Amino acid sequence: MGPPKAPSFEGAFYLSSHVFEYTLYLDVTNIYFLGLNNKQAGFNQKTIKMKKLFTLILLTVSAAGFSQQQIKITEAVVAIDGTSRNSLAVIISGSNADDIKKAWKKRLKDLKGKVSDKTIIFGDNCKLKEMGDNSFDVYSLVEEATDQGVRLVVAFDLGGAYLSTANHPGQYPAAEKLVYDFAIEQARQVVSDEIEASAKFLKGFEKELVGLEKEKADQESSIRDYEKKIEEAKTAIEQNLGNQANKKKEIEGMKAIITELEVKLKAIK
Repeated sequence: MGPPKAPSFEGAFYLSSHVFEYTLYLDVTNIYFLGLNNKQAGFNQKTIKMKKLFTLILLTVSAAGFSQQQIKITEAVVAIDGTSRNSLAVIISGSNADDIKKAWKKRLKDLKGKVSDKTIIFGDNCKLKEMGDNSFDVYSLVEEATDQGVRLVVAFDLGGAYLSTANHPGQYPAAEKLVYDFAIEQARQVVSDEIEASAKFLKGFEKELVGLEKEKADQESSIRDYEKKIEEAKTAIEQNLGNQANKKKEIEGMKAIITELEVKLKAIK
């Protein structure tokens, strides 16, 4: 039983359901399966080559999108874990929810918070020097935002009130910078990962080019060998034609001798 068909591609090639979980799914240094029979190896090789091509297209499209990406923090009241909280929200393009959750939990731990993620990501008793001496709680929501990327929503509970520009003008910029810097870091990480993946493609292409150049050199060498053999054959043919002409003369001479001998034979009585 093979992998499921990608319905939007009319069965042109097969994709694992995880291939969309990002372009780093493929490793071009291990692009071929080994140890399979010829028929099966040929199928898998074709399938993976199509994946490689599709992944390269994803990298190209994604790179075009990132060239115009701008990180923007918005303030809004958002329901987090069933409670409406004044929050800071940001869209991180190109990433995925699992990576953002993992990175954001690490960031909250850097703030000395006790982190849990049963339903939402909750950071208890976090501290940030730029926001003052008091600790605060952080309620966070990470979700896939359709084709826009990953949406990170963060609410800062300062102890009875959620952080807002209106009520906390002195603390809000530091919190906004925290979220902004995190989003920038993650967006850059996505691009860095794509650069790394693209570099692997480049290395693979360069290796393929070396192989093509060697193949061309081998073919040219074969042509020279064939041309030499052709010239040798032409010389041999010329010699053969000369030998044939000589042999024909010898044959005619021998025929003449035989004719004379036959006449001589009849003359004996």
